[in-house]
Amino acid sequence: MNCNKPKAVELFAGAGGLGVGLEQAGFDIVLANEIEGDFARTFEMNHPKTKMICDDIHTIDFRSELSKLDVGEVVLVSGGPPCQGFSTVGSKRRQDPRNSLFFEYLRAVREIDPLYTLFENVSGFKKLYNGEAYGRLLQELKDLGYQVASAVIEASNYGLPQIRQRTIVVGWKGSQAPVRIPPRPNVHKGPNLFNLPDRMSLIDAISDLPELSFNDSSSEYKCEPLNEYQRKMRNGCRILTEHNSSNYGEKMREILSLIPEGGSVLDLPERLRPKSYFNNTYARLRPDRPAPTITRNFGTPSSSRCVHPYQNRALSTREGARLQGFPDDYAFHGSKGSKNLQIGNAVPPVFGRIIAEEIIRSLEESQSSVILTKANAL
Repeated sequence: MNCNKPKAVELFAGAGGLGVGLEQAGFDIVLANEIEGDFARTFEMNHPKTKMICDDIHTIDFRSELSKLDVGEVVLVSGGPPCQGFSTVGSKRRQDPRNSLFFEYLRAVREIDPLYTLFENVSGFKKLYNGEAYGRLLQELKDLGYQVASAVIEASNYGLPQIRQRTIVVGWKGSQAPVRIPPRPNVHKGPNLFNLPDRMSLIDAISDLPELSFNDSSSEYKCEPLNEYQRKMRNGCRILTEHNSSNYGEKMREILSLIPEGGSVLDLPERLRPKSYFNNTYARLRPDRPAPTITRNFGTPSSSRCVHPYQNRALSTREGARLQGFPDDYAFHGSKGSKNLQIGNAVPPVFGRIIAEEIIRSLEESQSSVILTKANAL
């Protein structure tokens, strides 16, 4: 634990994607909470200095836990309640019990009383219940003394090789300098987080990973990094992990062999199509553009477009992690299905990093202002 770094508490931590971004920006995460065992273990493996509480958030007394740690002032509380209760897909029932987690986030903010708050959720959060949930969040934060700013951010604008949007709401105490949510950079002139001239394409993100056949794996990279993104993701790794493929039956092998470049279920003969389907199932990813939003089923060919652009298989676990922005030395705990779930559900680190850097800028500006004021008073 670094005593000089600003301290953060992360709620609904998942596998730690948001935490990676916070740490890249310069935060020290002193306490985290996650209820799912595999997710919590993954977080612990990659954030060994953070105290992880694997339990229902309703049971946690945050004042007590932080008192035990004796870490001093917590600058930031971050996190996003699980999105199922708020998602634009599926149930939007007002009484969905998962929505109570929204109020647990606010309770934690109230108990910890940080200088800054970071709330993230699905892109449609602002419109949920005709804006009632979003309005309630802003009002609650304002009642607690925070000024707020919000935006829906697109990850591919900041160098991630994936189309993914999240609603970001950041709050700061009135005594602090305002936090600016970074505007979309000019991706055609750069630079973005990875010093690339344009949006990162899928193939640029994974082209250094070796080919796989059915039920195959590899622990060796295909070549040296071919661009800055690959170099940063490798992070000095010499041994490749989690690059694996599933074993498919004869019918699935035939289906995969018949999907043309950029093609989908619509290109299959009628005899191989399921009785009902969405048009983007059994679909090859397009190599020359960012990947569509990665889901928990990115390793299943029949899921939304997730078949490798050129190889007859779905994405490997490591390829999914690459598209989310997890470095190659990031370890995942559990079965392959659990690992893919953790990756698909994760918040890409880029979201945490770009907002956390602005929070640190605000913090430093506020501290400089205080020092200047004191100096002028002498």
